[in-house]
Amino acid sequence: MRNKIIAVMAVKAVIILTLLVFGVDGLNVGDVFAETSNGTHAKPAAADKAAGPAEKSLLAAINARQRELDQKDEELKTREERLKVITADIDARIAELNKVHGKIEAFVKKIDEINDVRVKKLVKIYESMNPEEAASRMEKLDEDMAVMILASVAEKKAAKILGFVNIDKSVRLSRSLKVKN
Repeated sequence: MRNKIIAVMAVKAVIILTLLVFGVDGLNVGDVFAETSNGTHAKPAAADKAAGPAEKSLLAAINARQRELDQKDEELKTREERLKVITADIDARIAELNKVHGKIEAFVKKIDEINDVRVKKLVKIYESMNPEEAASRMEKLDEDMAVMILASVAEKKAAKILGFVNIDKSVRLSRSLKVKN
């Protein structure tokens, strides 16, 4: 829009300079700026009859430039409309992704809750076993699982269980417990 305003001002300046240089004899300035009802510029009939070749070429150039500016304005409007459609589509997709993201977060939270319940049950099972039996089973578990169980059982129960675990595994589990805490 700014470019169009600058171009119109430049055209007006050229017209004024032309009028100053060549004079206004026989040139009706009102006809040059007259607009028809549909927005296009009317041809100045009186100016064509009285104007010389320089004025005619200048008016032709002005009319050509105006048509070019009108065409560019229409192209800009078309692009703006396309951008509005694309922006609306992107906004709709973002909203849909946010909905999906919310659903995924809810599922993850539910899975975490289920896992927490399962871990608590497992911990209760190990707490209910005698320490020697829990230790023999814990030796067969992977270290992450064993550490998780030991970290969740009561400290006295964990100490009794570790007392029956193989010394090497007991050391590794103790180190892992230290890192977890």
